[in-house]
Amino acid sequence: MQRIIDIYHRLVAHFGPLYGPEASSPWWPIISDRPQLEIVIGAVLVQQTRWETVEAAVVRMHAAGLLDLAALADVEAEQLAALIYPCAFYRQKASGLIALARAIQERYGDLATMLSRPTATLRTELLQLPRIGPETADVILLYAGQHPLFVVDAYTRRIFARLAPDRLAWERASYGQVQQAIAKELPSDPVLLADFHAQLNELAVRYCLVRPRCDGPPARRVYSRQPGRNSFLDRHDGCPLQAVCAWYNRKQFDGE
Repeated sequence: MQRIIDIYHRLVAHFGPLYGPEASSPWWPIISDRPQLEIVIGAVLVQQTRWETVEAAVVRMHAAGLLDLAALADVEAEQLAALIYPCAFYRQKASGLIALARAIQERYGDLATMLSRPTATLRTELLQLPRIGPETADVILLYAGQHPLFVVDAYTRRIFARLAPDRLAWERASYGQVQQAIAKELPSDPVLLADFHAQLNELAVRYCLVRPRCDGPPARRVYSRQPGRNSFLDRHDGCPLQAVCAWYNRKQFDGE
């Protein structure tokens, strides 16, 4: 497999920067003046849920005044559940978000104080909070707190299982094994790591679907409604990783 940092650069050349100061439209859409809390909420809601569903739920929460830690800690679970429906497990997520807001208040006082803690210490603490698993913890640490961690999700496993199937059992390996295999070849730069995660997500929803669209055109899914967010959909040159993808090249060799 080509070096992982080169894979990242291939993706950026295709999609453009998606996160950081060079991104024309931030990959993670923020609608409020409380971006850290909004990211925490989004990280919980997106579990087993499409982002466009989460984005609509966050807009409704914002309109209801619930992108506020104190308000979120005090809201009735049924009211919140109605606002975040149809996110998967919306009732459990409503109760979990309320418990999470209360835990942050009780343990840290506010979210900024929590996110300023050392990375390893905070990750351990996050994993003890409601509705927080390794992926959600790392999303919060990276996007809300700028801690340099590589986020592993189902898209990551799918893409690397096709890029380098002989390097690791990507879809069966533990979260930590996949994270280490990728992160050890990348710089400890939170902006790059956040952008790489964004790039892989775009690849997975445009080309590297369950049924791949290697030769294009990209899937026309409306992943986010931000202005300019989907400008790269006008490209028709196929997946940017064709040349380095073991799955694609094997398929070509076999004449399928």
